Amino acid sequence: RLININNSNKNKDVTKKNNKTTVRVNLVSPRSFIGRCSQAEPMKRTTSNSGNKTRKAAKAAQSVKAKKPGATPSTELQNDKSYIGRRVSKKFDGAIYSGTVTKFIPRHRLWAIKYDDSDGEEMDWNDLSNAMDLHDGKSNNEAKKKKKSVTKVTPAQDEKLKPARALKPSTSSATDFALKFRVIRRIYPSDGSESYSNEHIVGEYATQEQANEAAWNEMNNTCQFEDWGKDQFAGRAPPYSSADAPCEMTADDHEFVDIHVVDISKEKAGKKRQLKVTKSSKPPAKIKSSVGKKEIDSPKLLTPTKALGPTQRKFGKTDQDFVVDLNLFARNPCRIIGGTSRHPSEYPNYHKAVGSFGFLIQRLSDRNYAMRALCLDGYGARYNTYKKGSKYISVVWYPPTNLNDHAKDKTIVDGCHLDLIDPDDGRTYLTGFNLESAIVNAGEPVKCLFLNGAESNPGSAISANDIARAISKCNDSLQCVSLTECKLNAALTDALSSCSNLRGMIVENCQIWGRGSDRPTDALLSDVLRSCPDLRWCYVKSSLFGTECWNALAAEDVCPGLEVLWVDAPMHTEERVNTARGDHDTIRSALKVRANTLKLCMINPDDKNKSRHMIGGVKKTDRLNGRARTEEEKHARRMIQNSGGGSYLNTV
Repeated sequence: RLININNSNKNKDVTKKNNKTTVRVNLVSPRSFIGRCSQAEPMKRTTSNSGNKTRKAAKAAQSVKAKKPGATPSTELQNDKSYIGRRVSKKFDGAIYSGTVTKFIPRHRLWAIKYDDSDGEEMDWNDLSNAMDLHDGKSNNEAKKKKKSVTKVTPAQDEKLKPARALKPSTSSATDFALKFRVIRRIYPSDGSESYSNEHIVGEYATQEQANEAAWNEMNNTCQFEDWGKDQFAGRAPPYSSADAPCEMTADDHEFVDIHVVDISKEKAGKKRQLKVTKSSKPPAKIKSSVGKKEIDSPKLLTPTKALGPTQRKFGKTDQDFVVDLNLFARNPCRIIGGTSRHPSEYPNYHKAVGSFGFLIQRLSDRNYAMRALCLDGYGARYNTYKKGSKYISVVWYPPTNLNDHAKDKTIVDGCHLDLIDPDDGRTYLTGFNLESAIVNAGEPVKCLFLNGAESNPGSAISANDIARAISKCNDSLQCVSLTECKLNAALTDALSSCSNLRGMIVENCQIWGRGSDRPTDALLSDVLRSCPDLRWCYVKSSLFGTECWNALAAEDVCPGLEVLWVDAPMHTEERVNTARGDHDTIRSALKVRANTLKLCMINPDDKNKSRHMIGGVKKTDRLNGRARTEEEKHARRMIQNSGGGSYLNTV
């Protein structure tokens, strides 16, 4: 799930946070992460311009020469950072809120703002400039009312505050200074395999001439063009490609470099048209699996009118081919506010189908709907596996109905959606306010809550308390909950325990959060099992599932109807690996008691996705004690511990 993404395109996304409208500039890569359709938007503050009020500093700066595009990066960074501490103001629903610039984010060229009411957001240069204009105009008016003197900003002082890329001529307005052209450097293998393609945004510029100049400078500073590029491309506008070099120059090159200029407005218009076509596409009726041997028809997506018989309910692994639906999320926009529609090609590894990020989120979504189908509609649970690369086994689930069928289902709040993923760094747009709003304004009692907190990517904002509060709004009606990569604390486990009608639960790779009594424990998770007598699906991939949870399941009156139990919580010690947490005799006893009710049981799956314990199996199928470490593994573990590293599984 950890993804390194190179920057290629820059889009503006508007998200809602604590009732404030936040404009975020996201650097979108070809390996990036699609629409928003608010079901019932809550009251929100809307951004407005500051009118004709302009700060005196901006007026003084108009007489200063605009900075030339040849500025050094260090000068640009220094000038951009000089805004830290600057006071700003912004209008929300007619009310003006003031705050302070607290941080500069070089990677995205954003300024972090903290308002006086403790709220916050990030601004790009255009919004920061408007916010400073509004604040200075507001301050001047207040000063006049109080008959106090105002310290004037001299042209020299304002030149120090002006960002390096703010090329604003004295005769132009702020709206004339739009960045219209983007320079991109692309690196790809020279063998023609296209096994990867990394893009980097060199910069964005107001005019074609500035962009061409920046592309020329980038070409001259790139080693692949050394000794020949300047002469060969003299007098030529970009694009520039190192593949055009003389043969003797490229004989030892393993990578080619292209440098080109993109017209931002044309690019956005093209993506908008492409997305419109994608949204109107139909679900695939027949598709060839990337790993299968034949084409298959997708299953009929129908809800049974009556309970299925025992022979009709299928469980366990199947060899059935699976469908990669790359347009699934574009076709069915997220109904939680804060998401952004993008064409699926903007997401990572789009052309790799089963290896794409989009298919990863589809697999998570399909698993959620497979849980729903079992718990609410009485279906079985089937899955398949495929090998991702040379190491990892991935699991694919076969829900009889999925997002295509439930996109408008008001009883489902689906936050496991591609629309909610930032295309640059993988963090989620999901916030506590937007999640709670989706539940409160659902229109019907919420039965299913699916969340992806994207905690493996730094910057995700939704907290464990946010999720706990959201669950408390629907705990009486909630029947299925899925928490993938969310923060998990004691308050959240308590909220799950309050869902007495819960039938299905997924907890996967959730970050253990909190200290002391606020920290979740094995005992608190066992309370969830004891509090949910109708639980039928329990999928937990977390180090929390240990002795207390197994003690709970050993009691016949706890979750008597449990049919799917998937526990992935191996413990690694100095001497052994993949040891089951808890007393092994208790685990065997708990599973033996449920031999007649459990239809799918997976305990600490190995690297071939085989359970380390088979109910009623022979001795060799019982691998709860894991295996001994080799001497090489012991040495590697000591090296990791000495370097300050630890076990990832102990944090999730």
